[in-house]
Amino acid sequence: MKRVLLAGVGMFALAIAAQPAGAADVPTARPVHKAPVVAPIFNWTGWYGGVNAGVGVAQTHGATHGDDGSFDRSGAGFAGGVQGGYNWQFNPHWVAGIEGDVGWLGIDRSFQNFDTGIRVTGVKTDWYGTIRGRLGYTSSPSLFYVTGGAAFVNVKNNADDVGGTPLSASNSQIASGWTVGGGIETMLGGNWSAKAEYLYIDAGSQDVFNSEFGELIHFDNRFHVFRYGLNHRFGGPGMSATALPSYNWSGFYAGVYAGAGVSQGRADAPDFSIATADIAGAGFTGGVQAGYNWQISRAWVVGIEADFGWLGIDRSFQNWDSIFTTFGVKTDWYGTVRGRVGYSTGPALLYVTGGAAWVKVENNFDDLGLTPGAASESKIAAGWTAGGGIEAALAHNWTAKIEYLYIDAGSQDVFNPELTATGRFDNRFHVFRFGLNYQFATGQAPVTARY
Repeated sequence: MKRVLLAGVGMFALAIAAQPAGAADVPTARPVHKAPVVAPIFNWTGWYGGVNAGVGVAQTHGATHGDDGSFDRSGAGFAGGVQGGYNWQFNPHWVAGIEGDVGWLGIDRSFQNFDTGIRVTGVKTDWYGTIRGRLGYTSSPSLFYVTGGAAFVNVKNNADDVGGTPLSASNSQIASGWTVGGGIETMLGGNWSAKAEYLYIDAGSQDVFNSEFGELIHFDNRFHVFRYGLNHRFGGPGMSATALPSYNWSGFYAGVYAGAGVSQGRADAPDFSIATADIAGAGFTGGVQAGYNWQISRAWVVGIEADFGWLGIDRSFQNWDSIFTTFGVKTDWYGTVRGRVGYSTGPALLYVTGGAAWVKVENNFDDLGLTPGAASESKIAAGWTAGGGIEAALAHNWTAKIEYLYIDAGSQDVFNPELTATGRFDNRFHVFRFGLNYQFATGQAPVTARY
């Protein structure tokens, strides 16, 4: 996971490196005119507050302290709340700040464990909050930033017994941990700005003791949050949206991306067990993308985009209290072909996207009595994807984006001859990625303006 986070930070560094030193003196959209050097470019200094909404994904792993196998819980739910903070623009191109937020993280995933239906384990969250520093680069009305700090999650883990003598066992606490991520924030006019942001949250661990089992179950709670936000800066002159520099999004573009992929897999074998299993893996994703945009009006852009890359998820485990059975998911390459519809502020594009997806995925349903890998299936799974993000202009035809995609790669059956049972795997993935694009049309860079 740390490699994934470093890859995301690296994409921000790459985006900043693409910005030339003379960014304050760049051409406008067609026809090309030279703009005077002005400083400061856009003023981010001041207090602000706003709201956010998005999706949260759990990546919880559990196990006992003995050799009894393990389990995953990979729930997802709505994330939304409020944020506030202060920015200091200490340089025409650099902004530092502090931000706090509190909101709802609606994850609730609990079910009977595969092949041991008397055992129910789960993860449930309600409120969460963070206090983070931000460091961003700006060359236009957009801010490209990394962020990190402390995180707090009200999380409940349960390990219940629903057998002959039912016994509920759970532990609920305000878990403290850390968070790191990044995003893009862009001015809309009138002291308003919009942002898209990804956060990885490590909420630490907690133990649950169930006296009926006579075992202490250890839970590691990790969460991924992707959210969209709307902020209002207090004080200072308001800016009309028409004062934002114009930008021509039409034309071909191509680029690279890097980020994180998270599996939200489900596995069950109805003929063998009444219960099920989650597969909550995570790994690096990176690749290339290309597309074409049509700017159909000043405010609206439509386009088509294709991407191809690596999705490095490889998660397998021996099932808790039934260690003869192993569940797993492994991916390597994936690709999508999607339409995009976006609202253009001028130098930024706020868009939704959706279309077809393909994932090279392998599922395994092995048994210790089998040769490893004997009960596995690999295929190019076809499905669909939907998501959205923000793409913002840097300079000289370069743009940077942050994007979330949900991918439904369908289902796959795997037969285990030792158990004489067929496992059905539902393969779902969440992808969070940062991208850098180059537009091949000329005259694309935005003009800087005093704010």
